[in-house]
Amino acid sequence: MRSILIALLVTAVCIDAHGQTLDSTYLSKSDSINAVLAQTPASHIFWHDVKDGWYDLGQYVTRPLHLTPTEWGIFAAGVGFTAGLEIFADVPVRDIFQRNQSAFGDQFSQFGNNFYGNGYATGLTAITLYSAGLASDNNKLRVMGLHVIQSFAYAGLTTTVLKILIGRNRPVLYQGKFIYNGPSLANASNSMPSGHVTVAAALSESLAEDIKNPWVSAGLYACVAATAYSRMYADQHWLSDTFIAGVIGICTGFWVDHQDDHYDLKTNDLKPTSFVIEPTIGGLSLAYHF
Repeated sequence: MRSILIALLVTAVCIDAHGQTLDSTYLSKSDSINAVLAQTPASHIFWHDVKDGWYDLGQYVTRPLHLTPTEWGIFAAGVGFTAGLEIFADVPVRDIFQRNQSAFGDQFSQFGNNFYGNGYATGLTAITLYSAGLASDNNKLRVMGLHVIQSFAYAGLTTTVLKILIGRNRPVLYQGKFIYNGPSLANASNSMPSGHVTVAAALSESLAEDIKNPWVSAGLYACVAATAYSRMYADQHWLSDTFIAGVIGICTGFWVDHQDDHYDLKTNDLKPTSFVIEPTIGGLSLAYHF
């Protein structure tokens, strides 16, 4: 079943790779970039992508320092809606799930718990797309694979930090929805946000943004909903945990897919920009390019 789902997903992506040019600036010159890829060693391209991913990570981490008033308003609305779900919906929704356990539910919940939300689908999709793009000099496939990897890494980092700092008890402990332990590494106290839903949302949003097909997008977002269902069915997360996780994954996937290529593909030199932390063979270096 897992192999069939992955095959369908990758097939849809590959078909799109031969269709119209995608909107992302990073993908807007595929024909010319494909020519460069055909003349460039794979190791050179891989190092280019590592450097570009590291650059984007720095931009992602410092992004909260540069939010606009509108973006802060959206952030506040998301936090407020999450709080509303916690107050009014977490317990009623949990009760519905726990009263409706069944053999079908047990099987269906495996999709989100053991496939789409645990990194299995993300890993297979990213490796397949990136490897195929690198081997065939196909810029779209390569960059889509790179987007999946970046979305997974950045969103996962965000959720992991929040899990530890918030320290919310999982519903399975039966201790109430308002139990927060503060900084904690204990899995039982790492309920908010849901890591599985974050992974699922980041994967779906990344692919949806690159593919830009409404039917494919609907299927991808349905996979996110199925993952949220799976986690609540297994009593591992409250509804509010899954909602905020979905917001993190979707926002991260959207942000990643709208970043430019910061390094010249031919030379691997940073394009005209400002202060940046760059990876080197022996560690990191600080540089200012102008």
